Amino acid sequence: MKTATYYTQNLQEAREVASRCKLLDERKQHTLSVGEYQEWQISNEGVNCQTALSVTEAAMMRELVLKQSKPSTPVTLPKVSAPPSSAVPSARERNDQKLSASRTLAPV
Repeated sequence: MKTATYYTQNLQEAREVASRCKLLDERKQHTLSVGEYQEWQISNEGVNCQTALSVTEAAMMRELVLKQSKPSTPVTLPKVSAPPSSAVPSARERNDQKLSASRTLAPV
């Protein structure tokens, strides 16, 4: 029996086994009784098929996600110039704003 780790490290073999197993699984479902099919599923061949199928599906999903997360063209951000100095409050103005905002009036 081959493990998921083995198939992950031998992805080409996993793809070949998975391709063969899709056809084999359909054939087994149509030719075997329910009990015989269940026995085949837990046999070495059945487990290898399921493992190869799972690994190849996971690899395809991983490739899809990686492909979608990479931008196809380089992204260039627009250049932003600094605002004029008159638009930026001085440190003294910022402190005055903080002080006036923090003051509260007591009820009379």
